[in-house]
Amino acid sequence: MTQPDEWKSPYDPPKQPDAPQPGQQPEQQWDQQAQPYPAQPYPAPPYAGQPYPYGAPYGYVAPPEKNALGVWSLVLGILSVFLLFSCLVGFLAAVPAVITGHLSRKAVREGQADNGGLALGGIITGWVTIGLTLVIVVGLVLLFSNPEFREGYFSPQYSDYE
Repeated sequence: MTQPDEWKSPYDPPKQPDAPQPGQQPEQQWDQQAQPYPAQPYPAPPYAGQPYPYGAPYGYVAPPEKNALGVWSLVLGILSVFLLFSCLVGFLAAVPAVITGHLSRKAVREGQADNGGLALGGIITGWVTIGLTLVIVVGLVLLFSNPEFREGYFSPQYSDYE
């Protein structure tokens, strides 16, 4: 029993040709209908010359080009907080965190990246570290500008050097 042509799917196996009569050569058919599945072109590789990752499904889309900026922004932001509380030099990592965060957000707006949340996290931690650094510096300047504190801090009675 055969199905009408309008019920057939393009993925149904092709119709087999009639068997050749004795003494005749079988005719080879190399056309589109003889293939078991419709021919589908392969997509272009993610970058020129790079193969797909192992086990990538058909239609794999490579990650956007500038996702590393957002990751670096967040890593530098977290590092800046750690450096601020450990040795008071957090601003050395906070400034690059803010810069790479803003560059990553720009790449997200242009469609070259898709991790704006990481960039935002790096920007926030960078600015918080810069703000805390300024508060600490202003506090130390005000503290050491007080003559009573300065005299007590540098007095010889509290010093171990004699």
